[in-house]
Amino acid sequence: MDQQLDGLTVQLAEVAIRNTAGSISDRIRSVKARKRDAETIAELEGIIDDLVSDKSELLRIARAYEEEFVAQRISPGDIAYISNNIVPQLQGLIESAAANNGQGAVAQDVIDLIRPVLSVETVTVLQLLGFNFKKAIGEPLTELVGKLILSRLQVDPTLQLEIQRLTLSISQDPDAYARLLVIVGKNGE
Repeated sequence: MDQQLDGLTVQLAEVAIRNTAGSISDRIRSVKARKRDAETIAELEGIIDDLVSDKSELLRIARAYEEEFVAQRISPGDIAYISNNIVPQLQGLIESAAANNGQGAVAQDVIDLIRPVLSVETVTVLQLLGFNFKKAIGEPLTELVGKLILSRLQVDPTLQLEIQRLTLSISQDPDAYARLLVIVGKNGE
C-alpha cells in the first residue's frame, strides 16, 4: 500500500509541476509572441486540452488517494461488530495459544490491552490522528494465526525421519556439529 501512495504522490507532483502558473503563463506568452492567429489559436487549444487532461488525472489521483484512505479506515459499525463479536473469539484464540505455551498471564495482558483500544470512540479518535488499525492489529493478528496454524500442522513422516537421521549424523561428527553451530550463529559456543 505504501508503494501505491508513493506512486500517487509522484504522479501528483508531476501534474503540479506541469501546471504551475508560471509554466502555463510562459507557454501562453510564447504562443502570443509568434503573432500568427491560426497557430496561436491551435496552441491555446492545445494548452486547454492539456489542462483538461491534467484535471482528469488530478481527479483520478484524488479518487485513488481517497480509496487508499477509506480502505484503511474502519467504520463505527465495523468497530462495534469487532468489539462485540471478534474480541471474544480473539480472547479464546489467544488463551488457547497461551495455554499451550504456558503464558496465560501474558495472554490476559494482551486481551486487556486490546479491549479498550477497540472502543468506537478510541478507534475514531486514533484514526483521525492517522493510526492504521488494520496494519497495527490486523497484520500481527494474521501472523499470530498463521504461526498457530503452522504449529499444529503434522510434519510429514518421511521428512521427520530425514531430520532424525541428519541430527544423528551431525551429533556423531564433531566437525559437522561445529559447522552447524557456525551456520546457526552459535560460533562454536
